[in-house]
Amino acid sequence: MSNMEKGHVTLSGFLAGAAVGAVVGAGVALLLAPKSGRETREWLGAKSSQVKGRLAEAVERTKSAVRHEAQVIASTLETPRH
Repeated sequence: MSNMEKGHVTLSGFLAGAAVGAVVGAGVALLLAPKSGRETREWLGAKSSQVKGRLAEAVERTKSAVRHEAQVIASTLETPRH
C-alpha cells in the first residue's frame, strides 16, 4: 500500500470516527443535559463549529501531505536512471 493510499484510509477512518463521535456525543448530551432546549442548541452549535474547525484542519494537513507525496513522486520520475 503506498503512502497516498495509507493517507486516504487514515482520512476516511478519521472522518467516520468524527461523525460517529459527534452523533454519539450529541445524543448522550441531549439525554443527560439538564439544560433548556435553547441552551442545548447553543451548546450543540458551538460543538459543531469546533468539530468543523478540527475537520478543516485535518483536511488541510491531508492535502499538504498529498501535495508533498506528489512532489516526491514527480521528482523520482524526473530523475534519470542509469
